[in-house]
Amino acid sequence: MRGSLVSRLVLALFVLSSTAAVVATATGPAIQLSSVTVTPDDPTTDEQVTIEATISNLENSDSIVEVTDLYVRSIGTTQEFDRIENIGSISPGGSLSVPISATFETPGQKQLAVNLVVRDTSGEYHSYTYPVYIEVSEPKVKADLSATVSQNDSETVEVSLTNFGNTNLTDVEVTATANDNVLDRNFVRDVSPESNRVTAFDTSGVVSDTVEFTATYDAAGGNYSTSLVTNINEETQVPGEIRLTAVEVSRVGSGVMIEGDAANLGGTDADSVLVQIDDTADVQPVSPSGEYFVGGVEASEFATFELTAETESNASSIPVAITYIVDNERVTTTQRVDLTAAAMSAGSSSAPGDSVASGADASGPRSGSAGSGGLPLRLIAGGIAVITILLAGVAYRWRSR
Repeated sequence: MRGSLVSRLVLALFVLSSTAAVVATATGPAIQLSSVTVTPDDPTTDEQVTIEATISNLENSDSIVEVTDLYVRSIGTTQEFDRIENIGSISPGGSLSVPISATFETPGQKQLAVNLVVRDTSGEYHSYTYPVYIEVSEPKVKADLSATVSQNDSETVEVSLTNFGNTNLTDVEVTATANDNVLDRNFVRDVSPESNRVTAFDTSGVVSDTVEFTATYDAAGGNYSTSLVTNINEETQVPGEIRLTAVEVSRVGSGVMIEGDAANLGGTDADSVLVQIDDTADVQPVSPSGEYFVGGVEASEFATFELTAETESNASSIPVAITYIVDNERVTTTQRVDLTAAAMSAGSSSAPGDSVASGADASGPRSGSAGSGGLPLRLIAGGIAVITILLAGVAYRWRSR
């Protein structure tokens, strides 16, 4: 029941103060209204409300009682919502549950009283009252459709009708239409507030790419409909996947630097991408880049990274752990960067800092060898610098004469 805290406290005080009216007095029969329930607990205007009262004839009673009347009124008035007469008899230790109904034309808090009248074996009548507060709201009708392709059958579409309002949806029918032709109609059970119903359609024979689903239903005394157009042939997006590409390895002694791209090969974005050297028996991460935070990588894009490690002489590859988040799930994979025999031999003969591409041909320009019979470029550049300095000295001495 939706009521304010103050209203609930008032109700509690009212119930406690009305005990004498609910439980029999010492001179009357041992009758008790043990419980009163209201369904639904958040009714709307013009919606039928069921008030169920449980009437008990306590075990210490010495007689059978006849329940002659049960009726509901507004407290302090003669306005009566419903009455049931000649309900039946209750023996000592027995009980009887009786439903009684009411509807309300206007919203607001309703202060009601459930009134009970019984007759004992001597023919005397006794009355009891139980207070009930009900909060009645204006009806709000709001519903939406959603559709998904079944994971077990790609030719079956599951359509869900969700009730976001506060009143029941009844006489629900969902229709599937393509190219102005009705494919199928499914009837769905009533949908209560804050719940949904799912029905399935076979789309194996549909030529069109799109199907329109329309739900019609009754609610709050009116007829309503809602529609949804779905592309049934839309391919499922491949989730994001991070792989290391364009990897290059530079080696100085036992130190190794790995540079490359962290590429997203999937169709969705990847977030919080982190690459790091796995610590193993023959490979250890070292400063300054034992791990590298790449960040977010959009679908079909890439971002650069660099890692540094120290390896033993027998290491043939370097394991790189890749961690990222895609579609709200964390993924961790390991990719090994090869230290091929060709690259290792080339690295040992090259000058410190020369780059060696992983898996590259040792005879190529990145292998660290001269590659031709000419002088190295560094030697030529050094010679030119020396000659320039000598010429400048000669010119200075000539001018000073």
